[in-house]
Amino acid sequence: MIQPVGQKRDMGELMVRYDSPRVAGSGKKVLLVTALAVTFIGAALIAQDAASVKANKKADVQDVLLNDFETSEDWRAFSTTPLGVTKVRKTIQLGPIEDVFNPKELSEEEKARFKDGLKDPKTANNVLGVKTFFKEKGFDRVEIKPPHEYLIKGLGRQFSVWVLGRNFRHTLFIKLRDYKGTLHKLKLGKLDYFGWRKHTVTVPGWLPQSSRHALLDKNLHFVSLYVECDPHETWGDFYFYVDDLRVKTDMSDSEYPGSKIKDNW
Repeated sequence: MIQPVGQKRDMGELMVRYDSPRVAGSGKKVLLVTALAVTFIGAALIAQDAASVKANKKADVQDVLLNDFETSEDWRAFSTTPLGVTKVRKTIQLGPIEDVFNPKELSEEEKARFKDGLKDPKTANNVLGVKTFFKEKGFDRVEIKPPHEYLIKGLGRQFSVWVLGRNFRHTLFIKLRDYKGTLHKLKLGKLDYFGWRKHTVTVPGWLPQSSRHALLDKNLHFVSLYVECDPHETWGDFYFYVDDLRVKTDMSDSEYPGSKIKDNW
């Protein structure tokens, strides 16, 4: 039927119904785009929060120098054998200090501090030398101690020390004391190489330490470094040298407003 000119069409014919397939499809697209945008923004915020938490956690971990051995005359060495001579000696670093397995491992601070005595004896770095005598293979050991134990503030996470080896298979350990007075030995590694190497050891989680819920300080104490004679090595004089004893500590569980007030009165 031909519609007369000027006759108005019904509004229902001119307007597209809201529930028509075309409009419904557009609505779904809008909802999908909105959901994707919300998901993207949420993921970005979560990633930002995670990065912030990681940065704060990293800032809580401090690299603490326990001893650079520049003034190490008061360290003492003790051996299980009465034979030979056991002693320590502060000596000038001669030649560069770099890891024999990873020469690029030096940090900027280490590069600035490890000054070669062959280049400038006046500003040379000092290291601690240890001499002993091993007779009973697999039994003898030598231990070097500071004049007093070092209190580790915060949670001790990792210890490290630079060692100059002479390609003996003897094993280096670190000795720690917990707040109960129990001694623990952690293996730093064998000295079966020529040159310098940075030895590190992670403090195991089962070793008791302070926590934010502790009423009293339950800190670790550094006691000593010692070397055990390998049962398959030859007996005789043994030398090794150490430098830059450090610990990584986590202060997040010990530093908070009011943490300086101790409940020990």
